[in-house]
Amino acid sequence: MEDMEDAQPDSMQEILKVAYLKDGSELEDALRSHWRTHLMELIPPGDNPRQLKHDAGEIRRVLLKPLEVFIAGTEQVTEKFASLKKDDLPSFLCNRSFRSGEPTYSCRDCAVDSTCVLCIECFKKSAHQNHRYKISSSSGGGYCDCGDPEAWKKDFACALHQPPSDLGDLIFDLKDAIVRVPDDVANRFKAVIKYALIYVYQVLTFRDAVPLPGDLSCPEVADDPFPFVTVLYNDEVHTYDGVIATLSLTLECSPDDALEYATVVDHEGRTPVKFASQAECKRVKKFVEQNSKRPQPLRLDVVPTCAFAHQVFALHVMKWVQDLAETCEGFKALVCTVCQEVSPTGGDADMISVFLLEDVRLWKAARKACHSLFMSTFLTFNDAKIRFSSQLARLYPQLMADFITDDHDHSDSCTSLTVQLFTVPTVARTLFERKLVDPIIKTLVAVCRGRVNDQGMLSFERVTATQPSAAVHFKRALFVLYDARYLLNTVPTADQWTEALRVGFLGLFDRFLEIMVMMEGMDHHTRRTQSHVEYESDWEPAFNMQLRIGSIIDLLQQWCASDDLLLGTCMEKLMVAALNALGVVDKVERKVVAGQSFTCLEYDVATQVVSVHHPVIRLLAGLVVHGLAKTTALELFGAKMTAAARLRNCARELLEFPLRTMVLVAQASAGMWRRNGYALANQIFFYHQPRCREEMLNKDIVMMQSCAAVMPPDSFLIAMLDKFGLVPWADETFDATPVRAEDDSIRQVMCLAEEFLNGLIVLVGERFYPNVGRVTLDDCLKNEIIHQLCKESMSYPELLKFLPEQEAKEAALDDLIKEVATFKKPSPTSKGTFELKPELNERYNMFFYHYTRTEHSKAEDTQRKRRKKAGEEVVFPPPCPPEFTDAFSNIIHLLDCDVFIHLLNLTLRRALISHPRSFSEGQLIRMLYLVGYGLHEEKRQCSSGSSSFPFKFVEKAADAGVFMTLRELRSRPENEAYKSLVEWMLRFHEDLTTAKVEVMDTSEEAGFASAEKTGTEEGSSVGEDDVEEKKKRSAARRERIMQQMQKAQQSFATQNEGDLQAIALPDDGAARMSVVHGSEQKERIVALGPDRTLHHVEDDSDEKHTCILCSESHAVGLTSDAFVAVAYVQRSTVLSQEDRKQFAARFVAPNKPPSSLKELCQSLLGDQSQFFLGDTLSCAPHVSSCGHLLHLKCWKTYFESVLARERRRSIRLRTNNGSFDVNKSEFRCPLCSRLCNAAMPFCPKPLVQKESSGSVAPSVNDVITGLRTLMKVTPEKFVEGPDHSFIMLEDRLTELQRSTRKNAEAMSNGPLWDLLQKATSATDRLQGIDMKSAEIVSPSYAEAIRNFDSQVYQLTMNATTVDEGRSVGMNWSACSYSIQSIETCLRSEKKSLLGSFSSRQFMCLKSLIRATSWSSAAYDPKVLAEYALRLYAGLLEPNSHLSQLSDDKLFEMDAFALLVNLTCAFPWLPWRGDMWSPAFSDALLCRPPGSDVFDHSLLSTVYVLHVLQTLVFLPENPAGSSPPFTTRETEIEPGLRIAYGRFHGGKPVPADLELRVRHAVWPFLRCAAIFYHFLTGMAAPKSLRKENQNVNDEYDDLMSYLALPRSFTEFLSSNPSLGTLGSEWVASMETALSHDGANRLGRHPRPVPTFAPLPRDYTDIIHLASQYSGCKIESDERRSQAFCLMCGEMLCSQSMCCQFKLDTQTVGACTYHSMTCGGGTGLFLRVRDNQILLLHGSNKGCFVSSPYVDAYGEPDPFLRRGNPLQLSQERLDQILRHYLHHDIADEVSHAMDQNGSLASLEWFHF
Repeated sequence: MEDMEDAQPDSMQEILKVAYLKDGSELEDALRSHWRTHLMELIPPGDNPRQLKHDAGEIRRVLLKPLEVFIAGTEQVTEKFASLKKDDLPSFLCNRSFRSGEPTYSCRDCAVDSTCVLCIECFKKSAHQNHRYKISSSSGGGYCDCGDPEAWKKDFACALHQPPSDLGDLIFDLKDAIVRVPDDVANRFKAVIKYALIYVYQVLTFRDAVPLPGDLSCPEVADDPFPFVTVLYNDEVHTYDGVIATLSLTLECSPDDALEYATVVDHEGRTPVKFASQAECKRVKKFVEQNSKRPQPLRLDVVPTCAFAHQVFALHVMKWVQDLAETCEGFKALVCTVCQEVSPTGGDADMISVFLLEDVRLWKAARKACHSLFMSTFLTFNDAKIRFSSQLARLYPQLMADFITDDHDHSDSCTSLTVQLFTVPTVARTLFERKLVDPIIKTLVAVCRGRVNDQGMLSFERVTATQPSAAVHFKRALFVLYDARYLLNTVPTADQWTEALRVGFLGLFDRFLEIMVMMEGMDHHTRRTQSHVEYESDWEPAFNMQLRIGSIIDLLQQWCASDDLLLGTCMEKLMVAALNALGVVDKVERKVVAGQSFTCLEYDVATQVVSVHHPVIRLLAGLVVHGLAKTTALELFGAKMTAAARLRNCARELLEFPLRTMVLVAQASAGMWRRNGYALANQIFFYHQPRCREEMLNKDIVMMQSCAAVMPPDSFLIAMLDKFGLVPWADETFDATPVRAEDDSIRQVMCLAEEFLNGLIVLVGERFYPNVGRVTLDDCLKNEIIHQLCKESMSYPELLKFLPEQEAKEAALDDLIKEVATFKKPSPTSKGTFELKPELNERYNMFFYHYTRTEHSKAEDTQRKRRKKAGEEVVFPPPCPPEFTDAFSNIIHLLDCDVFIHLLNLTLRRALISHPRSFSEGQLIRMLYLVGYGLHEEKRQCSSGSSSFPFKFVEKAADAGVFMTLRELRSRPENEAYKSLVEWMLRFHEDLTTAKVEVMDTSEEAGFASAEKTGTEEGSSVGEDDVEEKKKRSAARRERIMQQMQKAQQSFATQNEGDLQAIALPDDGAARMSVVHGSEQKERIVALGPDRTLHHVEDDSDEKHTCILCSESHAVGLTSDAFVAVAYVQRSTVLSQEDRKQFAARFVAPNKPPSSLKELCQSLLGDQSQFFLGDTLSCAPHVSSCGHLLHLKCWKTYFESVLARERRRSIRLRTNNGSFDVNKSEFRCPLCSRLCNAAMPFCPKPLVQKESSGSVAPSVNDVITGLRTLMKVTPEKFVEGPDHSFIMLEDRLTELQRSTRKNAEAMSNGPLWDLLQKATSATDRLQGIDMKSAEIVSPSYAEAIRNFDSQVYQLTMNATTVDEGRSVGMNWSACSYSIQSIETCLRSEKKSLLGSFSSRQFMCLKSLIRATSWSSAAYDPKVLAEYALRLYAGLLEPNSHLSQLSDDKLFEMDAFALLVNLTCAFPWLPWRGDMWSPAFSDALLCRPPGSDVFDHSLLSTVYVLHVLQTLVFLPENPAGSSPPFTTRETEIEPGLRIAYGRFHGGKPVPADLELRVRHAVWPFLRCAAIFYHFLTGMAAPKSLRKENQNVNDEYDDLMSYLALPRSFTEFLSSNPSLGTLGSEWVASMETALSHDGANRLGRHPRPVPTFAPLPRDYTDIIHLASQYSGCKIESDERRSQAFCLMCGEMLCSQSMCCQFKLDTQTVGACTYHSMTCGGGTGLFLRVRDNQILLLHGSNKGCFVSSPYVDAYGEPDPFLRRGNPLQLSQERLDQILRHYLHHDIADEVSHAMDQNGSLASLEWFHF
């Protein structure tokens, strides 16, 4: 590095200056020499390629900084460039480049197309934030369009980029910018940039077969150990796992190193894997290629190390040029000029061309650098943009051909730049005018020609193993359609059309017409009649092609309709193409129906080839509609004629293809094509789906309507009947043929007849198409919405699924929905739905052509229920359709032509026959529907008075006797299915007939109207007087009735006075009894202590329970078979009070992270010899249960069967990666299928002994004194183990026990000792129960207790063995933590303490607390005694040798966990001298707590400790205290005041100190009440069963229930020993605080856990994710960020960049974070997907809905709709509720059960 310092920039600048003045080539030589000299020192090779790092800042300083000084001409580079910026051309384009994952905004009202987007800064400063906008997450590489007038219809600039109003033209060219740069600076800049870009091109395009240019070869180094390097390149074929496995094998590196190689390759596109000699590098290359042949070998190159260093530096040069160009607009213009004028190869090709052509041979990082440089410069200037686009269009065929054969994503190809260029309207029109669009489409035409079969149609055979790339290449070629759509996106206005533009467009139209001709008739079928198809054809590629080209067809239609010349020319081309596709028709046949004849084309759909793909005729249908709407003549076939006239000449032929498709669908519905398999069925299904029907079904109907508009109606109907094969059916003699029972043709004929009539209903009634009916696009969309809502109420996304994709994106869609529907707001448990407005139900069309069969039935059923509920007539007549336009008005004459009247009369007469052969009710209902349409049209004609084309349906129908037949049908008894519809028809006909009476002359009508008006006014006046008179009479009558009733009541009371008094007496007695009962209800209930109310103990010893497996019922007893409750044990951090981010950061580098799950668990839970639950509750075991009981033996049998079943499965089908893992002891509850992993013993309640009469219970003071005496052990009597082992030797324990007893006897603490002796002899309190005695306890209970305690420890610590020393405290703390968790849930939901348990919570608490009380049976008595001594010594004598707790650690213990541990450990203190005598050596003792005076004393002690804890960690100046402090100290209890003053250095005491202490200890008291309620069975006071309780309502009742005093000071004074102990605690803690007073945290009262704060607007969190910089790999590419809901940390999700090693498995960042932050449970918001990721363990997970919803309360997964999203607090609270209840594991398990695809995901990668 010293050599580089010697080469001063000044000397280099002089060299450059001298070389520049001499000759340009010498400047190039000077540059290359300087770079070659220092390059290898700045980018050195190394033995380990993974550690190849270089200092980008040093590279720029040494190699590029001198060039900046040279360009500026002065050392003051910054000042010089600033002056250039000041004199610069003002640019109002934002052009900000989007990073991957960054939020983008597109205004639906103002954007020209969906590609016009804004960055977040511009959006928040623009008017579009008040418009209807769409949000999305950028995939990277795009640019902000703010300031571009061509991208926006209005409001094109935000406040930051708004140009001055007097600026004028906003389009600037290159010359406008270059003239503002001084000539000398411009010349030097151009020279440097020219040689720099030439250098970049030569270096990046270097190949190992071509030597590096001589002036770039680095100086040779003797004995260079790394002359060559093997470089691995990226492809999109191999998977991460495949690359990792190959590199691990071939490079002999660890999987972690291989993972890092794979990650760098994926992000950057290449990475060095070996620096060595050329032979060694080639050996590595060959070895890797041999081991990665499938599906193709990995790509590697062996290049000189010097060349590799040059390529690395070249990327720095590209970035430097781009940064330099940002200095001013003139520099950007000069870069553009250099790229257009300079050829790096010395030929005619400019810099743009050579870089674009070499793009496919560059790696990902090099491609991105080139693209970024071009876009950041050329997009700024209009002329540069057009030149670059033109050059890209000229080279497009070659570029697209390279892309098709390439294996990189489209976003990595230079062809992806079209989205930035072709979407600009001026660029698109220029390309059309220069005829540069035609070559673009020719690329796709050439690819399609390669897929054409012998019939000239596109053919998509199934992909075979020998040709796997054919389908891939064709799929990549379809990207041309995106570019075509960009070019066609902006339709020219009438004044923008030029002849050159028309010629250019016709070239594109011809190319697309060629493609559509190849698509015509593709994927055809022939009906199978004898056998089923042998294999299903691949129908999907054809429909994918149809979907891709659908949007192009719509745009082509819009362009043609905007210019009359184009419309005529394109219609002519399409008609010729359609007739050519039909071919020469050889066979015709004349058909006669009802005396009318028509020559039909002979083609049988049932026997000949048929297809659903006819894009030519469908595009023609769209143009014909516009052509028929034109009143002027078009240029068609060289002559002026109207579109109607031309269409009339070939209507019969153009009708053929859509009619064949309709018949095909009808025959498939009749079951005639069932042998053709699912391929045809799927095609017909998608033919009707919203995504396809706009360009398929709808266009077929429009084409048939167009033909019907110009053909004679009789001829049209005969053509339809012939194609349906129904001409014989239309004959009256058809029913005369005898019926054969086995003949299936009659059923098919009836079905085809129904489908024929259904098609006729569609042709006549469906007019919601612009220029077909007198409707607008909004009317059509509203009609679609109405009919979808007629089926059922729908949510917003459900409704969008049934709308065409293009219409669903319309900006006005939301307004249209609101016009026809009302929105029902969502709730936390239900989604918001739209309900159709009642007045619009009349527009329901039972035969709506977009309904499937299922939807038809569903809509009819819904409407029938609605009408019945509303009391309306259940009839569904046809709604009145909109009027046809003039061009299509002839269609209505299909209803009054002779053929239809004949069919109508024939159908009605067949309905009167008792057993008709070919009649069905469906035919009659459809025919009646057509009659309804005829009546509607007759009424419309009557109302309008039009008679140009008289519609005579009623007249002809009456002449044929139709209405007489309808009256006869109405009288038939068996016509219930259509009676209401017939009655509606007859009423309509009668009303219509009445309306046709002759009208009086004008004078008579006026006179009649005047007289009628006068009479009406008089009648109205008289009527009003009558109403007022009636009201008065009614009021007077009511008054008289009330007076009579009052008199009757008084008379009855006077006559029966005595009886009424006698009746009143019992009421008084009842009132008195109510008072007595109320006083009894207010009787104090005490759960423990000497004053406990034993008569309130709930005895459940006789309660029977049933095993859910064997159904055997019996009471729970120690001698009966043991019951167990299935449970789930897990590590939990839900109640943690620590900073989650800091807590999780302890397990991540730079600290050495744990390498195994067991180590991680030990780090989470602490590695001390004893387990104590800290006050922060950072991590603890939690137990939950569904409460279902089963025998222990039944459970063992069940679990063994589950285990055997899973092991019998094949490895592929095992559920180890599914809903539960048997290797972790997981199973499902046999009854409710809840996830479980343990069996919790359901024990009987511990016996509550009543104190002996006359005995004096010791006070709290006596108990504390005695316990403290017991703990005073002299040092010489206690010998510590060699390794501070927890398990004492028996002799040490015996000596310790004797020592403690001697201390107690010496103190002569009579009352306590006497009571202990009595209790030992009289009860089992200290004597214990021998769990090995079968006469006392069933062996299964002891086994159940031991199993459960082992399961808790093993599952929590992820261990296979049990450390009894830690297991004791862990099991008891699991009980305390689970109780606190349930109490927190009740408090957060504002439920009552002891009266609102769910059945699961109740049984879980009952089972867990009782199991904890009996858990001592699972441990060695010596272990329990050791634990008890150390625990009590830590509490009462912290300085004792027995204690493992220091003074400050005591205050950091969780008070309630301490209480549970003390209560369970109390019986195991060494009270008796013979406790370990030989008589007890073989006994398995259990000593459950007794809730007696001892337990009460322990509760009192812990209560005092907890009060002091709250005073230590009480916030000094909490918000909301008013007044904050007080000077009247007498108002506060002295004990609290003194302790607070000592803890807080004598600071003023808060005025609300007592209230705050109450708030702080309230959760502790609630947990204690729950614990003793279930432990003792003591009834819950009524006050603790009330809802919505707060601390003021519950505090006194809790203190009374727990027998605690209300005055803290009086309690301490009445118990001196407790007061002394408290003083010692205060003194010791005061000393600890003086050393570390800054760590006072307001931990009490503990807040209810909440999630990390989330921004209100979803784009804020997208922006936050885009700025995330915590990834291990430095790259702009951000695959998918995840936001931890628990701590707010942003992480990489499902990405290989941030991986951690855990045991033998490599896990993703989210999985590892869930282990550290959530104890194994993770909740993450995947930002780009807008989904919640739930993880549990390392192999289970699922996705749930995000709390971010749109205005309709609906989430938007993957931002598909793009509506603005806001945080829904209700949804977030619902997720939080599941989290607080510890339901995440079960929810994940059930989700994986219900969705099988979740099990296939590798959740450990997340």
